[in-house]
Amino acid sequence: MSASSAAAASAAHPDGLPLPRRYWAIAAIALGITMSVLDSTIVNVALPTIARDFRAASAASIWVINAYQLAILLVLLPFASLGEIVGYRRVSQAGLAVFTVASLGCAFAPSLLALSLARIVQGIGAAGIMSVNGALVRHTYPHRSLGHALGINAFVVATASAVGPTIASGVLAVANWRWLFGINVPLGAVAIAIALWALPDSERTPRRLNIAGAAA
Repeated sequence: MSASSAAAASAAHPDGLPLPRRYWAIAAIALGITMSVLDSTIVNVALPTIARDFRAASAASIWVINAYQLAILLVLLPFASLGEIVGYRRVSQAGLAVFTVASLGCAFAPSLLALSLARIVQGIGAAGIMSVNGALVRHTYPHRSLGHALGINAFVVATASAVGPTIASGVLAVANWRWLFGINVPLGAVAIAIALWALPDSERTPRRLNIAGAAA
């Protein structure tokens, strides 16, 4: 979609998305941010099992967590800036796709190194989701409901962060640790399918991404 068509779409719905598309957009946004936040905490419980399966030291297995978090920190702000240039919708959709494919890579990782590398890619995808989350919420809800919308979004993030260890314990009680990542694949596919249709368009800023500034 060109910048002019994105602006036209925004003008057609200047006060949030119409129903029922708004509900579908909310579902895609909530599902995406839930998966990305869960994967920052859900692996903690499984670290001893992962280290044992790969016959790795506990100090080495911690990179399964560090790789994900560092990747998010490195590209979060550049992706937010990129969202202003190419559209928040595109960045979120790309983030969902990368996150889902990387989750499949994590589930089938043959070694601790391969798992850590897949987690880096997964973190990049999660950064794409997180970086434009608030902007998508702003374009999804009516202006009069923005405070309510941000409250719901914050509740989803906080809940996902809090229940991560509990969900991990439940999964590990009945299945292999690889299912902690494998479950993201069908959920991600559903989120991508909804996002392709429902996520709101936004106006774009005609400028180039400051790569030097992002690298700094």
